[in-house]
Amino acid sequence: MALTLSACADVDLRQKRIDNPRRGDSVSASVGTMRLLAVRVVAPGDVVHVKGDTVGLFLTLANDGLRSDVLTAVTADAATSVVLRVGATQRKEGINIEVPPGGVSSLQYPGGPHFELVELKQDVGRGSFLPVTFHFRRAGDVEVNVFVQAFDRPIVTPVERG
Repeated sequence: MALTLSACADVDLRQKRIDNPRRGDSVSASVGTMRLLAVRVVAPGDVVHVKGDTVGLFLTLANDGLRSDVLTAVTADAATSVVLRVGATQRKEGINIEVPPGGVSSLQYPGGPHFELVELKQDVGRGSFLPVTFHFRRAGDVEVNVFVQAFDRPIVTPVERG
């Protein structure tokens, strides 16, 4: 019985973060049936990322539609490229993230799938914003002014399965 209640609590917390993703250190956006939740770039405390650095980009994708959609690309004028990384070392070729109808895809955790802005073209400090464009197969494109968060604050961690 306790395991069932724990599993329900995990689902409720996950759904609560999806339904109300507001954080003081991130932004959210939408295009078509796709929602981009808790979108942020991280920077180390008061340190400025300088031109040439690579920084993490984190978000959750939620599909409110009746058909799946695919995130096919992410671009940022402030970086040479944007890549998908799984954990600290494994770099994926291309971007092809399918989000099923009514589903979510979490790209929130540095130890799991997330994006990186490679070779910044400018210095980037905490509290600034970087325009990043997300390209979806069905929903189209959306540009988000992504907040640069200090990572001395807690980051969303994955829900532990019991």
